[in-house]
Order: sequence, then C-alpha cells, then structure tokens
Amino acid sequence: MVQAFKTLLLLAATASASTVVNRGTFASPKTGVKWRYWIEDASVDLNTLRFDISEIARVGSAGFELLSYQSYGSVQSSTGLILLDPTEFAFGSDRFVNVTASVVQAAIDNNLTVDFSLGPDQGAGVPVLPDEVDVEGMNTELVFGSHFLASGETFSGPIPQPEIFPFLRFDGTVASANISNMQLVGVIGAQVVDGANISSDRVSLDFNTVQDLTSQVQTSGKSTTVSWSPPSNGTNVVLSYFSRRNGYPEARPGFNGPQPDEPGSWGSWVVDHFSTKGVNISTTFIQNNILSNQNIGEMLALPGVGQYMWEDSMEYQAQLFWTDAFTERFVERHGYEVNITLPVLHTLPSNAQTQPNQTFDYGTTFNWGKFTEDYQDTLTSLYIDYMGNFSEWARSIGMSFSNQPAYNFRLDTAASAAIPDTPEIESLGVPTIDGAHQLSGGVHLGNRTIFSSETGARVEEANAIRMVELLQDANTQYAGGVNVALLHGFPYSGNYPNTTWPGITTFGYDFADMHGPRMPAWDHYKEYLDYLARTQYALQAGVAKVDLGIYRKGYNIDFTSPPYAGSSLLISSGYTYEYVSPENLKLPGVTVSNSRLASSGPAYKAFILGRQQNITVDAAQRLVDYAQNGLPIVLVAEVPTDIPGFEMGNSSMEQVQSLMSQLTAEPTVVLVDDESDVPSTLVSLGVLPAVAVEPPSSTLFSVVREVDDDVSGTNTAYFFLFNEGTSAINFTLTLNPGFNGSPFALNPWNGDVAPVVLYSNSTSGNISIPAVSLAPSQTALFAVTSGNALEGVSVPGIRIISADAGVMAVAVNTSTPQLELRSLSEGSKQFISEAGETMTANFSLEGETSRVLSDWVLNVTAWTPPQNLSDHKSVLVPQPPMNLTQGLVPWNQIEGLANISGVGTYVTSFEWNHADDDVVGLLLDFGEIFHTVKAWLNGQQITTADPTHPVVDITQLVINGTNTIRADAASTLLNAVNAVPQIESLGELRLSTDPNPPQNQQYGLIANVTLVPYARVTVSL
Repeated sequence: MVQAFKTLLLLAATASASTVVNRGTFASPKTGVKWRYWIEDASVDLNTLRFDISEIARVGSAGFELLSYQSYGSVQSSTGLILLDPTEFAFGSDRFVNVTASVVQAAIDNNLTVDFSLGPDQGAGVPVLPDEVDVEGMNTELVFGSHFLASGETFSGPIPQPEIFPFLRFDGTVASANISNMQLVGVIGAQVVDGANISSDRVSLDFNTVQDLTSQVQTSGKSTTVSWSPPSNGTNVVLSYFSRRNGYPEARPGFNGPQPDEPGSWGSWVVDHFSTKGVNISTTFIQNNILSNQNIGEMLALPGVGQYMWEDSMEYQAQLFWTDAFTERFVERHGYEVNITLPVLHTLPSNAQTQPNQTFDYGTTFNWGKFTEDYQDTLTSLYIDYMGNFSEWARSIGMSFSNQPAYNFRLDTAASAAIPDTPEIESLGVPTIDGAHQLSGGVHLGNRTIFSSETGARVEEANAIRMVELLQDANTQYAGGVNVALLHGFPYSGNYPNTTWPGITTFGYDFADMHGPRMPAWDHYKEYLDYLARTQYALQAGVAKVDLGIYRKGYNIDFTSPPYAGSSLLISSGYTYEYVSPENLKLPGVTVSNSRLASSGPAYKAFILGRQQNITVDAAQRLVDYAQNGLPIVLVAEVPTDIPGFEMGNSSMEQVQSLMSQLTAEPTVVLVDDESDVPSTLVSLGVLPAVAVEPPSSTLFSVVREVDDDVSGTNTAYFFLFNEGTSAINFTLTLNPGFNGSPFALNPWNGDVAPVVLYSNSTSGNISIPAVSLAPSQTALFAVTSGNALEGVSVPGIRIISADAGVMAVAVNTSTPQLELRSLSEGSKQFISEAGETMTANFSLEGETSRVLSDWVLNVTAWTPPQNLSDHKSVLVPQPPMNLTQGLVPWNQIEGLANISGVGTYVTSFEWNHADDDVVGLLLDFGEIFHTVKAWLNGQQITTADPTHPVVDITQLVINGTNTIRADAASTLLNAVNAVPQIESLGELRLSTDPNPPQNQQYGLIANVTLVPYARVTVSL
C-alpha cells in the first residue's frame, strides 16, 4: 500500500505532461483531432506513408497514433492473415525502425504530434525470444487443480495439478508460448456444503471448514505432495493453486522461427501489467532497439513532436490475473493472508478463451464477495504502480504516457484513471456519458488536463459511417468529460498483398472506419474536423468544474445501468456529476476550501453516497473532515456500516460506524429516503447547478471549463451543451459561473464569437438566456467572462433583457449602441431594454416567403473499383449530367446511380433583391444531410452546415439578381464496395468475415433545400 500511495502522490503532484500550452484561437485552434494510423507492418512504401501523414495534416488534425497492426496477431479469423514474414517486417525489426524514423520525420515536416505504441497490436507487449517468455515481468495467471474426497476419505499424494489452456488461433494452432514452469501459491482443504452437486460448474464450500495446507506440502525433486485427513465427515475437496506465465501472444513470430539477432522473428508477448518488471521489459526493448536508432529518440523528444508513449485497450487474457508480488501486496493492504480467498477468486468474470469447467465459492457460509473485493483492490494497486512507472519513464525521454486504464479488467476504474498522463477511453467500449463519468472523476482529481477517446469505431459500419454519426460519437464523449477525439481510424493507403481495392481494412470490416483519401468525402473532412477542433478548444480551456462527486468503488465500467440510480434525476435538475473512488480522495489537493472539494480541480459543490452499504475507513475519515470544513454531503437511503473487504476482527468496521455517526451529526450532512429527494435537498443546502434549463430536460448534458487568468485578473467559464435525445428541446438557459460576467455564444462551425445581447441576470451572477433550441445530437457553446472582451470581441455596452417569442438579437457593432433584432415572422413585436423600457419593433419580410429550390443540375463523379482489383486506388468516372426535373431524390432512385459511390455536384440558381437593404436576411436549409455537403454561393464557400440542424445564414453572400448555388454532396464508399463481391483484405474475403454487410445507403441531397427569409430590424438604445 505504501508503494501505491507514493505512486499516487508522485504522479498527482507532477504537472501533467499533457497540458496544452498554446491552444491557438477559437477561430484558428491548435486543438485538432488525432487519428489512429494503422500500418499492417513495415513493408509500407515510404512515399505513400509520407503522403498519408500529409493528408492527416491537410484536414486540420493535430496528430496521430502510430500502430503496427500486424493483423492483431492473426488469432481471430476476422483480423486478417499474416502474409509477410514478421522477421523482416514486424515491430522491432530493422525495417520497422526505418519506418518509425520516417514516420517521425514526416510528423515533424507536417507539424503533427506522434504517439508511439508500446508494441504491436494493442501495445501490451514487445518482442521477446520465446525461450525467455517464462520470466518475471511477463503476463502471469493463477491456475488451480482440484480433487474431491468422499466422506471419510483422506488424501495423501501429489497435489492436484491445474487445468492449463493454451491460447489457440482461429485455425486451432497454439499461439501461446510454451510454458512449463509453475510456482505453488497455496493448497486448501475444505468440506463441500451439504447437498452440493460436485459435478456442477459451481460448487459451494463451507468456509468454516477451510484449512490452509500450504505449510504441510512436501517437495522432493519434482514431486510435490501433501497429506490431509479432513476433520469432519462429508464430501471434501483439496485445491491447489499455482502461478505461471501464460505466454499470451501479442504478435506472431517469424515464419522460420525465432532468430537471436532478428527481433522481428521473436514474436511479441504480453508483459505483466501488475509488475514494474513488466515495464522494464517493454521500456528496455523500446529504448535499445528503436529509440536509440536513427535519432528516433531525439526527434520524438523535440517540442511538439513525440507526445505519448501509448497503449491501447487491454485485450489479452488469463484464467485469473496474478503477479509474483501479489501475496505480499495483499497482506500489506488488507492485513491477512491471501490463501483463504483463493477458492472464490476464479468466480470473477474472465475474458479467457477457455475457462475452467468448475469453480468454487463459499455459498451462504460466508460473505465471500469481500474476498473478491480485496483481490480486485490489490490488483488495482499493482496496476497503478505499473502505469506510474511507465509514466515516469515516458517523461524521462521527453514524452508522456497514455493508455486506456482499467479497460476490460476487474480494476478500480476511477482510481486507475488518475494515473496515466492522459487517460483514454473509447466510444465502442464506453458508449454512454455515465460510463465516461465513471473515469472522469479520477481524471480530474488526478489533475489530468487531457482526457481522450478513441472515437467512431461503430460496429458493422466499415466504409459506411456517416459524418453525423461520427460527430454524434465525439459529442457524446465530450459530454462525458473527454476533450480530445482520436478518430478510428486511418489505414495505410498503399497496396498490400492479398488485399484488393479499396485497401487494407482492419478487423475484417467489423468496425468503422477506413477514413482517408480512399473516401469520396475526404476533401470535405476539414470543415467537420474544424468543428471538433473548436469544440475541443473550449473543452481544453482551464480546468473542468463539476457540480457533484459521487462515491464509487467499482471494478468495471457499467454502461448498461448507471452505478448511481438517481443520475437521470440529477441530469433533469441540471447537475453535472462524476464518480470518485476512495483512492482518488488520497490525491494531493483533494481537500475542502470555501465549501468546495478540490477547489483547484473540479471543485465539487457537494458529495453523494448513494445506497452505500460500506466505505473504506480512510474515505469515511476524509468525509468527516470534508463535512467539518463545510462540504455538503448527501447520503441516500442508508448509512454505511462496514468496510468493503474482509478483516480479521471488527476494528475497521467499528471505526466506520463511529465515523459515520460523526458524519451524520454534521449540519452540512443530510440523509434522504430516496434518490428523488436528492435534487431538492441539494437546493436546500445551497448547492445549485452551474447550468440549469427551463423546462427541465433529461437529455441535456453540460460540461463546464473555467479559466482563471492570474495576469489579467479575469475569469472565463466555457459551457458545452449537448442534446443526447431523439427530440428537439427548447428552453431558457441559466448559467451560473460563480462570478459576474458577460455571456458570449461561440459558433464552432465558422469560428465566430458573438456577444449574447438578449439575456437577464441576477445579483448573484446568474445569466438567463431565453429561446435556446437544440436538435437531437446538436451542441452549443457559450462562454461567460468577467473581462472586457473574449477572443478579441468586446463586451457590448447594450443589451435587451426580454423579447416576444421568436425574436432574436445580435450585436451590430460592439462599439455602437445598436442591436439587430431578427424574426422569421412579420408584425410588431415587443422587447424590453436593459433599463426596463418596453419597446416595439416592426418586422417585414418585404413579400418574401420560404421557397424550395428547384431546377437542379446534377453531375456525379463515381468512385469505382479499378480493373485490376489489386490496385487500391479508385477510378473516378464522371457520369452524364442530369436535370433533376423530379426534384431532389436519393441516388438509388435515379437510373444508373443505385450502386454508385462518389461526389455529386448540384447546381441551381435563384433571384434575390434584398442584398443591400438590411431588412430581409436569408437562411439556407438543407433539410437533411446524409453524409457530407460542401457548398458555395456565387463562388464563395458557405459555412459548413451542422448535419444535426443543417441551416446556415447566407445573408452576407447573396447578391441582388441571380445567385448561383453549388452543393457537393459526397457519399461513403459502401454502395460501390457492396457491388464488388471479390473484395478482400489481408487475405480474407469481405463476405466471409462480414457475410451480412450493411445495406446500400441513400446518397446525395436527399431532402428539399429551402430558402428561408427572416426580417431584420436595427434598433438603437
């Protein structure tokens, strides 16, 4: 425990290496998205590789992760075959070193950051000679054997041998290294509970009969024996437990076996993620075989080049994860020997390919969940040390460490999330906002400024993901606290053996997507990625502020149902929240100041214990301290009376009970009967949300970031809003930044920063903005600053505090006392000035009405497969021009376009005569955008339309007379791919790995495009 606590202190006390120093400006941010860039192996053509990296830069990205895919070890049938000899081309080979040097140089040339994977595939292991895999520091598991004794039978002989399951590839061949050594952990004897079926897959033992036989084991040569005479009648069992390296494969060895001087031939093997010796194995190989060659280490250490040493999701396996230091750490943390827990540990969920046919528990004779709790707690502490050591090493070479902490394993999620310099999740495995909140508490209390997400890996959408879906995934992750979207993904765009057009496709077409220049819409991506970059600009500003912390000691990410049952009630009441592990409370700075917990971090206004039956002693003591220093605390339905794990005696339990008595006696602590009572109780305690809406909404999520500028003495708060629902919501928005300031609206689609000039405020600083509307999946950005300007835009000297329904207000010029009022309807409408004067404005549309644009001419450029399918490049074939006399319809309703992917250029014109009168403005409504649209009016590019609400203002672009509009609608590649059954990637036919691919999509402009006029009135105040 001492070592783990030191790790927490060291990492939290060190300024995060991932801090973004220069974010640019909102209009031109330096906070772009990143990409996962896959190469299959080091056989890549270097010119093509440089082209790919330049394309990543061209669409406005900030960087990329380099991942040597290597068919994910080719252990599953869907990930691809190993077609080229790893000896020459695998991670760690000479060719790989050369490719790495070229990648880093290309990143420098294109002003991109590069993240370097800590190995091939997921980065969980490095090349190791197979004969050297059976050493401390390699992936370790706990296995067991059993032998039942009939009533009255005794045992004397060799201890039961364990079931061991080698890991098999999809073709049945053994993929794991050959491991023969085992270390005895313990031998247990126990009686089976009366009536238990010893043939069932779960057998319950009587905990009161358990005997630790380990000290009685005799070893002679290779023989290990024990003798035991059970003290009571009934069926008994002898259980023996061993630790062993399981030789889990990360990448395949060379075709001709390992060669001592060729690391590419060794295969890569997963290291022990619960031992610092695992760190040493990985870092030693990377340092000696890669970083020390061709100036790679020096180049990565240059400012703005190498960002992260990085590891992906943990997808390797074991019967039960173990490490050599486990027993010692277990006693250190929990004060008793681990052996009595061994019989129940294999009941924990396992990701192992093959699992024991039979496991054991203690039935109702003991609360054995306390034992699995202590196992998971101990494993977490060891994992924290592992990540902490990787972080220290990464910083020592001028980079920092990023990984997907606790992913897939039984580890304390929030505790783990506080450790890597930049924690990462993924939208595939953590698709819900609440799921992200299960890590974000650790991220924020660990003082991590960046929280990233591998975004957009939708199932069964290879070649098919729509831009609106990609943005929806990113926005959902943002609402969970993420502030960097790392897009999944960009494959190497060159040719590869046994791979047809359109090129390498990872994971057997199972996941979206293969972005890059192979996609017809690629030339449109920059405008959409600029939207994400500007959103990230706001979300990377300052420090995240969260209304509520919720206690959770949880060992998984639960996205099927929130761990706190009242989360939806909190959302409807406007509160933001995140989950906090008791380990997080030990971090520096997690104290109460001015009634805020961790005031320099998330600054929780209150803390919630939801139906918590147990709590750690340390957390109980800290909560008492917090309450005594003024932090409001709400307990729901019950008061904890026990500790989570097991103890010898009751001293810790009695401490908890005593501390809880102290806690509930504090005036800032309230016990409520039900989750429905929590919002009103918070209000009664003076705890108000930073964002509130009227009417309330259960689908509106908010994120708050606050910047305290010590130089200028100004405060600025950014507010990100996201409608997660499937219906539009309309509301009055109230912002409570905690200081007096002026509001601005930020448009991430064009970079505009505009003062909000229609709002009311209170003496406490609350700002209420009426008539805010969000379509499904739409976002909005606001900011409040105490300064005189934001992003160079001055705070105007005037505003109005209310207006009739349908009236909007914008500042004409912040240096003059004029506002422009806008309305979609005509007539007289009233508004109230800041001075309280009721005034009237007369709106006229000058005879203009909404009109659907017609007489479109469509020119489609089809992206078709080459005659030689081994070439990855599409052939672009212009189709004959078409006059769309039937109006705008999807391509599949147009003869000859049903199986076409590509780009359709739509052109039409309209007349306008209000370009100079400032009386009528004009909106362009695309109705619905299937994928991407890039449009021009009179040769000037129109702001890209938000696909969730595709309406843009074109008032400044229209001219009197004839106006010509061009709209390029790009498709996905799906329809063209569906038309070619011979497509394969990495030696596997698409229709064999994905026999039920997505159905053809509807491309083009698929809804009426409408001109919508609005009336304009300039008023002076």
